[in-house]
Amino acid sequence: MRCVGAAVLLLVVGLPAAMAQGEPAPDVLTPRRFVQLAVDRNAEIAYARLQSRIADRGFVAESTLYQPVSFTSVRHESRYRQRTAEEQLATLSARTSVLDEMVNTAETGLRMRANTGAEITTSVQRSLKRSNLIASLYNDGDDREASAQLVVTVRQPLLKGRGTDAVEADLRVAELEREVGQWTLRQQLLKMSSDALVVYWQLQRAYRSQPVRQRLLENAREALDDARERIGAGRVAMTVEDEARALLSMRESELLRNAQLIAEAEGRIRTILDLPPGDGAWKLFDTAPAAMATSAEAPAPTAWESRVDQWPAYQIASLRVRQNQHRLDFARNQTLPQLDLQANWGSHGLGRNPRAAAQPVPHNRYPDWYVGLYFEQPLGGTTRPDAQYEGQQLKLQQAELEARNARVSFGNDWQARLLTLQLAQRDADQLRADLKSRVELLRADETGLRDQLVPRARVLRREAEKLESELRLIEGEARLWTALTQFQQADGQLLPAYGVELAWQ
Repeated sequence: MRCVGAAVLLLVVGLPAAMAQGEPAPDVLTPRRFVQLAVDRNAEIAYARLQSRIADRGFVAESTLYQPVSFTSVRHESRYRQRTAEEQLATLSARTSVLDEMVNTAETGLRMRANTGAEITTSVQRSLKRSNLIASLYNDGDDREASAQLVVTVRQPLLKGRGTDAVEADLRVAELEREVGQWTLRQQLLKMSSDALVVYWQLQRAYRSQPVRQRLLENAREALDDARERIGAGRVAMTVEDEARALLSMRESELLRNAQLIAEAEGRIRTILDLPPGDGAWKLFDTAPAAMATSAEAPAPTAWESRVDQWPAYQIASLRVRQNQHRLDFARNQTLPQLDLQANWGSHGLGRNPRAAAQPVPHNRYPDWYVGLYFEQPLGGTTRPDAQYEGQQLKLQQAELEARNARVSFGNDWQARLLTLQLAQRDADQLRADLKSRVELLRADETGLRDQLVPRARVLRREAEKLESELRLIEGEARLWTALTQFQQADGQLLPAYGVELAWQ
């Protein structure tokens, strides 16, 4: 089990029931094992996995939208200044020309947000003041005065910023972005698994072709020796040797080209598995493509309509439509003027010490409150919000167009891949029938050669035709496997078929 952020990627490493008997050795690279190694080691899949985790972390960050926030502040004030004439005349301490005071204030509270867009703040504030004016007022030598208050403040938008469309826009977009990341990972898994298997079939075809081409080369050498014997006996013209030598050169060239294909395919295999050069001593697992390809009943041509909901490209496009719809709702809200309802309520207390000041607060003996409206409107109209809203409308149209195109493209691609698979199956069946016929012809000529009724050159030609038929069958089976892989990718069955299960938690 491999944890991937909010996703768990389960790799089921057991072989299918058909392969349960005689499990391949660890150094045998079966298609199932190869796909699982590619999923685990491929760099592009690892990048998509990290991208999915990034999107998941973004959603977690936006999920703190309604998380309450506590705050605390402590402040110390000190002032020593002259008092103005007006200040002296306005108080009983007219003869006190200098103000000498110190104030310690502490406030703690809780701020939270509601899905209506309201912001609610509740706080408790306590202060202790020491002043020469207090001492001169009471004439008891005590210069302290304490105050306490409980305050609740509410700001509720009535137009702009009101409702979940405005408050939860980023949260909803982030939630959909997380789903986009998950579908993107699935899309990358399907793409890389399909691409990896195509390379695998190419390498298998090259491996299986190499001994056949080697046998064709030996056949060409035997044909050259036979031509020389017949020329020496005077039974054929000298040009027969030239033709045999040209055929031998062609067989040697074909063998070298196939070796090049092996080297190129092995390099791509190492790149897919993120292996260094020279690391990749494996043996291919020779399977029977025809049996596996025909084991399932062919779906109806209209079955793509039930598969499209599992196609990553269409799902991603549909999620983009929903994201742009949320952004459009937010942009529409931002075109409204600012009109806020503001309310404040407080309960106050005052005393010579903190205890005495706090006593009236719970009983609401000295309430203080207000209710008001705040209005804000840009002069000249809301040009910028209107332009943003119109631009978002166009983005939504783009996303809807992309989703429709993804659906149509999937339907066409699915049907094309189904037809390709069916044609590849028919082609493989015909190639097997052709090989069977050529094997029978070769056996008949070999019998004739033993009875001295057929020349050796004819048997060699029959053998070459039979080997070339084997090559065509190998290529046809590789095309069949490739077509099956690409259809499974479109049909959503590729990952389960090779033991890869993607589950989200």
